[in-house]
Amino acid sequence: MKSEILAALATVDDPELGIDIVSLGLVRRLEFGEGAIKIELMMTTPTCPLGGLIGEHARAAVERAVGTGWTVNVTIDKAAVWSTELADPAVRSRFERQPSRFEAAVSKFAAGLFGR
Repeated sequence: MKSEILAALATVDDPELGIDIVSLGLVRRLEFGEGAIKIELMMTTPTCPLGGLIGEHARAAVERAVGTGWTVNVTIDKAAVWSTELADPAVRSRFERQPSRFEAAVSKFAAGLFGR
């Protein structure tokens, strides 16, 4: 059941980033039993204006996946602070600082000077 719910949540993207909420590490808590599923999400920023929309998409995706007979409740923890360390390693690299063209040119120049 947990993998089914997570697979459904993985179909929900953060609209600004275009990355699914599971890969971003936005699923804080997942509880299920006795006909009820409770999901707690966090956003990449506490004041995310799309949090409600993402939560609604998450609820709908899980409801489609589990079918009738389940009550799905999604809440957004606005106090939680997201960091790139919560994201999957493959996603995390998208947030790493890339050197500017100037830094890359200086680095290439220095490597030429010092034979590296």
